Amino acid sequence: MDAIDVQIVSALQENGRLTVAELAERVGLTEAPVWRRLRKLEEEGWITGYHASVDRSKVGLKVVAIVTVRFATHDLELAERFVEAIQAHPNVLNAYNVTGDVDYILTVLTKDLEEYEKFTLFLRGFQGIVAIQTHLSLREVKSRGGNVPPLDTLSP
Repeated sequence: MDAIDVQIVSALQENGRLTVAELAERVGLTEAPVWRRLRKLEEEGWITGYHASVDRSKVGLKVVAIVTVRFATHDLELAERFVEAIQAHPNVLNAYNVTGDVDYILTVLTKDLEEYEKFTLFLRGFQGIVAIQTHLSLREVKSRGGNVPPLDTLSP
């Protein structure tokens, strides 16, 4: 990835709906080389998709919970079943297997506390979980739709 590629990706991180013509204008190239670079970035996995950011409150998801989960043991079979269930659960936005005093950190979105309670019952159904801790968000202070900061802001 060279400096032009970084400019292309950074522009798309800012606005994923830019046309090839608009990207070309931003990076100072013609459309054909920008189109080729864009295809190469997609094929090589630098760009993994294009997504619409949706206002969660507009669809009724008012509760944001950061949930930590700790297991009694590190049984691989239990962990695999847990990961599969979490990946399939529609209310789980993000899930991380982490180091430290907990095993997983989840970001969970629900419409209300009653729906969140149902989610906790779902978690309690897993054998081996010894602790579930919930942190409810009072307000969102910062949120980036993407999964990495703009590439043009990262140190070389």
